[in-house]
Amino acid sequence: MRGAAPALWRHLKWRGLALAGPGAGWIVVGLGLILTDRPAVNAGAGPLVDLMCIEAWGGVWIGCGVLGLAAGLMRPGRDVWGFAAVTGPPAWWALSFGAAAIVGRYSPGWATVPVYTVIVLLLGIIAALTGGRRRICTCERGGRGER
Repeated sequence: MRGAAPALWRHLKWRGLALAGPGAGWIVVGLGLILTDRPAVNAGAGPLVDLMCIEAWGGVWIGCGVLGLAAGLMRPGRDVWGFAAVTGPPAWWALSFGAAAIVGRYSPGWATVPVYTVIVLLLGIIAALTGGRRRICTCERGGRGER
């Protein structure tokens, strides 16, 4: 059990962690949208809620979270689709809160836009810095960490 964390790190590295971490978080966010009543979130996400109910959007967050988590945890390879999955929900939420603020539907929404935008920005930076190239994990190197 003591070697599990280092072994997981050798497999994930920064790119995998940047996918799996938000992926797990988005599952929790989605559950929160489904299980709790948060009027301010409903108001800020109003433009999206006009398209489908908040519980359905919770399902989108969960689905994107599962995809991000899977992309981060699966054997290393091409995982750009995982970054699309984990950046989608916060990008849509930023647009929704911004639109709600602009049209006066939820005027405090402008203050939430930077939070979601920064998440998307940081995920994009990590994706760019770690490259789209194949991650090589220790399971493919005999557990020693060399290339």
